[in-house]
Amino acid sequence: MDIIVYVLIGVYALLTGIAGLHQWKENGFQIRTFLFVVISISIVVTIFLPNKALVLMLLILEFVLLHVLTVAEGLLTNKQLRYSHHIVRFIFHCILLLLVYKFIM
Repeated sequence: MDIIVYVLIGVYALLTGIAGLHQWKENGFQIRTFLFVVISISIVVTIFLPNKALVLMLLILEFVLLHVLTVAEGLLTNKQLRYSHHIVRFIFHCILLLLVYKFIM
């Protein structure tokens, strides 16, 4: 089960990184898109760390940073927030963290 959790987190990080790169290509260099790519790479690196407690703490930090970035992205590009998107994303992150805690710790 822990392999499934790692794959799920890795695929999520990969898709987030690809979306950041795609946005970077379309809109040019912006700090927000660069940070999306950096955080997605750091998530991939984090899941390969041997210390499981450190993995959980870093994933919490990285998911919080992703939320801050998505809120900033929504406010700066769309001038509004789609609350349903952020709530679904928050629930998904909580589920991932619970899976990490349950199956990997």
